[in-house]
Formats: sequence, C-alpha cells, structure tokens
Amino acid sequence: MWMYLQFPTLLLDRMQVLQPELKALPAVLFHAQEQRVMQTNAVAEGLGIQRGNTLSDAWLLADTLRTFRWREARQRHLLQQVATDLYQVFGVISLDPPFGLWLDLTPMRKLYPEPQQNQLQLQQQLAPWQLRYQSGVGVTPLQAKMVAQSQVTTVADIPIGYLPCPQPLQEKLQRMGLHTLGALQAIPRALAGRRLGKELVVLLARIQGEQRENLHFFRPPVWFFQRLELTAEVNHWQALRFPLNRLLQDLEHFLESRQQETRQLLLTLYHRDEAPTELALGFAHGSYLAHELAQFCQLKMEHCVLVAPVLELSLQARQLQPRHRDHGDLLKGPRQHKKSLPRLLNELQLRLGQQRVWGIQNRADWLPEQAWHKVPAGQPLGQAHIQERPLWLFPEPRPVQIQHWVLLRGPERFTLPWWVQDNEHMCDRDYWKARHRDGQPGWLFYEHQQGCWWQHGWFS
Repeated sequence: MWMYLQFPTLLLDRMQVLQPELKALPAVLFHAQEQRVMQTNAVAEGLGIQRGNTLSDAWLLADTLRTFRWREARQRHLLQQVATDLYQVFGVISLDPPFGLWLDLTPMRKLYPEPQQNQLQLQQQLAPWQLRYQSGVGVTPLQAKMVAQSQVTTVADIPIGYLPCPQPLQEKLQRMGLHTLGALQAIPRALAGRRLGKELVVLLARIQGEQRENLHFFRPPVWFFQRLELTAEVNHWQALRFPLNRLLQDLEHFLESRQQETRQLLLTLYHRDEAPTELALGFAHGSYLAHELAQFCQLKMEHCVLVAPVLELSLQARQLQPRHRDHGDLLKGPRQHKKSLPRLLNELQLRLGQQRVWGIQNRADWLPEQAWHKVPAGQPLGQAHIQERPLWLFPEPRPVQIQHWVLLRGPERFTLPWWVQDNEHMCDRDYWKARHRDGQPGWLFYEHQQGCWWQHGWFS
C-alpha cells in the first residue's frame, strides 16, 4: 500500500510561513521565461488567478499583486526538507520532485494497522509546515499518485486526463468514449495493445503493479541548509531579525530531532550587484536552541555594516555533534543572573574573536614551563597525571630570599635527562611547597648549579 502526497504550492506556502505579511496580499510565483503563473496563494485564488495564467492577466485581476520568480531548485530543496521531517515517522520515502513524494505504508502496518492512524501521524508531522497538500492511497505508486491528483474516491473513477501519457493518446482515448481508468481497464489488454500501441499496455501494467516502478528512495541529509527570499530589500540588520529567527527555529527542530548541536553557523546575505556577504559564527561549546543562537547572531551583526541592500539570506550548519549534557553554572548568584560557562565562552568568542579566546590544557611533561599549552576555548582540561602544582605560574622564575619563607613539603627533584639538549634548563631543581611570612603559599625551587632559591608560582 502506497500513499502519495502532492504539494502544488509548496514554495509559496513556505514563503508565507517565514514572512506572514504575504498571507494578506495576493502573491504568485511565475516562470521567468514563459511569464506564466506557477503557484498562487489563497488571496490570489480568491481574485480568480490560477496556475497557468499569463503574468499580464494576473496583473489585470490584482493591481496589488506580489510576484516572485519560480525557482525549481528551491522547490526541490524544500521537498527534501519535508521528507526529512516525515522520515521520523515513515521509514520508506521516495521523492517525486518537484511537487510530490511517496510513502510506503506496508512497513508501518505493525505500528499503525488502521489507515486513520497513518493520516493522524501525517497531519501531526506536517502541521508546523502549514502546507496545502493532496493525498491519495493505492496498491501501486502510480495508482496513489493519480488518486491524489484527481481527488477521486476509487481508482476506477480516475479521469483519463490524469494518466501519465502523451496528450495525443489521451485525446484518442476520449474520442473512443473512454473517460475513466475503469472503462479503459475493462477492455482486453491485447485488444488495447493492437489498437492503441505498446505504450498503453506498458502503462496499464505499471498501474496494476505488474511492472515495478523505478523509485529513488530518500535518505535524510547530514547537515542543515536553508535559503530564504525576502519580500523587500533590507538595508539594516534589525529588519533581518524576524526571517532569521524563523530559519533558526527550523535549525532547532532539525537538531532536536537528531539530538545534535552545532558549533558553527554560516550566515550568507545575498545582494543584487555585490558579492554575497558571509558571516561565520564559531562557538566554543555547541548549541541548538534558537533563542541562544539568535543572540549570538545579534552579537555578530552589531559590528557588521551591510555593503548593499539584502535580497536573500541563507543559513548553514555543517559542524554537527552529539548533544552533551548541560554544564554547571559559572556564577553562583541569584537564579536570574546565572550564566553557564559554555554560553559565556560563546559570547566572548563572538565579541572578541576566536583568535583571542583560548583555554589551558595540561600535559605530561617533567618541566613546569612545558606542562601546559593553549587550546581552543571549551576543550577539556586534559588527562595528564601530574603532581600537585600551583595554578598560577610565573612567566619566568623570580629570585627570592629564603629567610622570608617556611618550607612545608618537598623536595621534588627535577633532573633533565642526558639525551635532552636544553642549555636554558640544563640544571637540577629541588621544588618545595613553602609559605611566605605574609601567609601566602608559594612554589619554590633550589637550583644546584647557581646555588640560589627561586619562586615559580603561587598556590591558590
């Protein structure tokens, strides 16, 4: 059993969801070369504008008409996004671009034995999209498609005009008095082949399931991309916030369904005569919430000057990773003032730049100066096993007067191996934990080569 879904106005419906002001105006998508209407919204249909009308006729019916170019590539991309959402419930999907797709209902019978359950699941998945669609069910993919297109109750009632065959063959069938699929199937197959040709015999075999359809089964994408055409030119960042928020909500839904998060966004602004403006946002910690990502985008855009009016924008997220558990709070203050460490690091990177925010990671090395190194912010502290050492090391050891200190614990002998050639540190050191006469604990060492005491850092 197959179900076919046809989305005759998919691209325009999606534009209305992302830009709700279009719902109150007559709007159409038109073919740039043929100058004909491809898709219409409800307001335009109420004024008498239909698919196939010339653009000039549409203008005569609605002087406030909003027109947008039909882009088949965008329609195909949106169809893949719809299939990605449906893939969470229906495991076998085949695309029929640019307007439809098939759902194989046979694997779902154990979960949803009743047909009404399939319809309920379908409505729940498509509800956030706010799309107009037509559905049909049949025992073969071709039957389901023709039922969805014709909106009849039984396969036998499908009009001849919905057969996927050339127009001359349809007219020939109608001249013979065959106006429905049921009337055509009543004719013996051999007689139909002799009078109407082999093409019709093959078509009837496909409709009956005697010949398998060449379907391309869908696999969901591994990264996120959406592009949106704006209803008007935008000259400042504030006007981009609403359409960008809708794209971020779609990204949150995409990541939520996969239990993933992203550490990088690529926001691209498209202009009429200028090269696109690309804004790369990198995060120390992954995020998936739309409101957090919107704040990060705002921090980035506050320092961005638009070189030209923006006509379109796109959002891309490729660096996806499994979602981590929530981190503890950095500040232990009142609840309304709490800010997590991941969010703080993300904001610092966006304000100062990734090249100015670093983390510290320890590593196993006998020399204290080489027992740590800089890493990108957000990386773990490290797993190197080291002795108790202070968190505050001086850039260079400082000479001290040992009579001002009281030795507490030590010594810990540091000796450079003979195979390491390092003239600067070629000496033996005895490290001690000591307390200054003012009460501060420090880290001292005695250098045997020079016979003097040095301080290397402070304990907290």
